[in-house]
Amino acid sequence: MCYTYPMTEISAEDVRIPRRAREALARHEEVVVLNRERPAYIIVNPEDRSPARTHRGRPLHEALSLLADAAPADPAFVEDMEAVLEAIGPAPDDPWARS
Repeated sequence: MCYTYPMTEISAEDVRIPRRAREALARHEEVVVLNRERPAYIIVNPEDRSPARTHRGRPLHEALSLLADAAPADPAFVEDMEAVLEAIGPAPDDPWARS
């Protein structure tokens, strides 16, 4: 699965990237640009945006291993939930509506 992000391109003639920032990008470091001492945007090396680096979370084999090691479901859980629903009544059609 490959994620794509919106991107705007501008000509290098329209910006001046300081040497220190260019050197950091060559080392594959992110460059944080500050405006009034607050982060305004980040410059990254385009090679660091490869599809392999955009995946989030755990690798599939690790996630499957965690699920396999999880405790099995409680067989009485369904009965407990049915008892709760009987005690409080049916759930509202829109649980987020104002009461």
